[in-house]
Amino acid sequence: MQLRAEDIMKEAITLKPNNTLADARDIMLKYDISRIVVANDNKPVGIVTEKSISRFLYRDGRPLDELRLDQVMRRDLITVNRDTSIKECAKRMLDNRISSLLVVDEKCYIFTKTDLIKVYAEHFRNKSKVRRYMVSNVYTVLPTHSLHRVLSILVRNKVSRVVVVRNNKPVGIITARDLLPTSTLIEVDAKLEEDLTYGNASELAHVLLARDVMKKPLTINADADLADAASIMINNNISGLPVVDKDNDLRGIITKTDIIRALIELS
Repeated sequence: MQLRAEDIMKEAITLKPNNTLADARDIMLKYDISRIVVANDNKPVGIVTEKSISRFLYRDGRPLDELRLDQVMRRDLITVNRDTSIKECAKRMLDNRISSLLVVDEKCYIFTKTDLIKVYAEHFRNKSKVRRYMVSNVYTVLPTHSLHRVLSILVRNKVSRVVVVRNNKPVGIITARDLLPTSTLIEVDAKLEEDLTYGNASELAHVLLARDVMKKPLTINADADLADAASIMINNNISGLPVVDKDNDLRGIITKTDIIRALIELS
């Protein structure tokens, strides 16, 4: 039986338009989710994501609790029907460069890239290797690079993660989600980094560095089954894996987006 949207959707967690970005950040952290649907009288009117908050932190100096969701939310919501096929849902996500789709019925439902790669992990084992779908170009930083530099890379390149390397070996990974608990400090970090360019080295110890927030990376070999990559992401609640060779040198990265490309091609 062909899987459809109704097989993977779940009821969306929502906030109102007059809630703040700080409210959204707190809910994301509490429920370990990456997006909030903004609803007015139970009707979805927008969506706010971790990336939305990252862009705000980089471009705006105001505190998160001073900005309403209706000032920053994405309004062009992409929806599907309950009976839309999984393959078509995957295409919609990639075509619109989004990570979730809504199903609007008597209630508001949502499903994400995570739900789609679960389908791949369960139904497409032994269909492809990581090597076929990994991306060779990886955005990297050193452990001593500032957190503001990390944020700049995320926002300017519209990516969700950077790999922290030492001698081309991955020693950490930082995602947009990792920046949420530190959001109140990033504005200070940016100011200190600016001061350092003028020789104020005494402030160096107070600047947040990549090593302060990075997490130990889970890695995978290029010859591993792509379904194993999907399972690792699901089991560890992550969205990307650095790809390494036998010497643990960084060779690329595989993300949920890449697995969804495989889902479309192999369905």
